[in-house]
Amino acid sequence: SIPSIDEIRCKAFDVLGKRPCLWQANVCQAILEGNRDVISIAGTGMGKTLTFWLPLLFRPDGIQIIVTPLNILGQQNVETLEKAGIQVSIQAILSLTYRTIVVNPEVLMRENGIFEQLFKNKTFMSSVISIVIDEAHCISQWGSFRPEYRELGRLRYLQRHPCTIMATSATLTPSVLKDIKNVLSL
Repeated sequence: SIPSIDEIRCKAFDVLGKRPCLWQANVCQAILEGNRDVISIAGTGMGKTLTFWLPLLFRPDGIQIIVTPLNILGQQNVETLEKAGIQVSIQAILSLTYRTIVVNPEVLMRENGIFEQLFKNKTFMSSVISIVIDEAHCISQWGSFRPEYRELGRLRYLQRHPCTIMATSATLTPSVLKDIKNVLSL
């Protein structure tokens, strides 16, 4: 069952030492319901990141995938390790060792890459609570020189067992919001 606002606030305070605002608890509930996508627009420093972690408190087996505009060097590191025969922790990911996976769009959307395999794995996907697109305005603003941001729309089609997609940013103008909804099929 979905926790109440009070349950979310109490557990967050007990575990994280933070008491979520009403909007943060509402976002947590929406993610845990799992039947709709979520867009969170809140200013810098207002606590958007807390909304990524709250669902983990109520799904002990859950995984959150956080997509951030990390440096493209992450992709180069993955390629170097794979060339050396190192599987870049896919086994640890498949065995559900990690509860949070932070990844950039280049690694997430790599054709025939790790995540394409993971998205087809029923056991893995049944544990994924949501895919969070942090700094979602980058889809619109950076998509021309980081094309994988525009490719995030393929997430829907790569997953055999779809999960909630959450887009979050402090800076979503109406035109950028419209673009994000279009790209992500929200």
